[in-house]
Amino acid sequence: MDRRIVMACGDNVELHQLKQLLVHLGYRVIAEATNGMDALKAVRSTSPEVVLLDDYLPVLDGMQVAKIISEENLAPTVLMVSQGNKGLVERARDVTSAFLMRPYLEDQVYAAIEAAISSYKRYTQLQQQLYELQDALKTRKNLERAKAILMKQRGYTEEQAHRAIQHTSMKKRTSVKAVAEAIITASEMGI
Repeated sequence: MDRRIVMACGDNVELHQLKQLLVHLGYRVIAEATNGMDALKAVRSTSPEVVLLDDYLPVLDGMQVAKIISEENLAPTVLMVSQGNKGLVERARDVTSAFLMRPYLEDQVYAAIEAAISSYKRYTQLQQQLYELQDALKTRKNLERAKAILMKQRGYTEEQAHRAIQHTSMKKRTSVKAVAEAIITASEMGI
């Protein structure tokens, strides 16, 4: 397995115990922190596969760190929540991938880490698909706009305009997207 983990806990004893548990489960702890600011620096510098965060960290608490990590899309986070701090779960749902309620068992730690990584991968794949769809839609709109410009300026039919763009694309060895954008830019500049 050998998944790379950054962990942050305000209690040194718990930090040591948790690290031993993670190593026993087959994970590799690549950085440890005892406060939120150090945890954030470690995440930014090591690019872990998952981050375990104590809810009560000094400087920046676990929820604040999880929020920053989520906003910057750095890694999935697992927030370790103390007894009596269940309200935090409600507030942190949008910024963390999974939760661990103390006291936690070995199986729970494993399940939370793997669930966090899995959901993060799905989220990242969906983001990539969304980006690709948005790009395809933008390309399509620009192609339609470029065809309309050629139809107006040169009196082409829609089919002739489309073929002219494709021909230019092949001749110049560039994408249809780039040709369409060049036509639009030239038209806007009055060229």
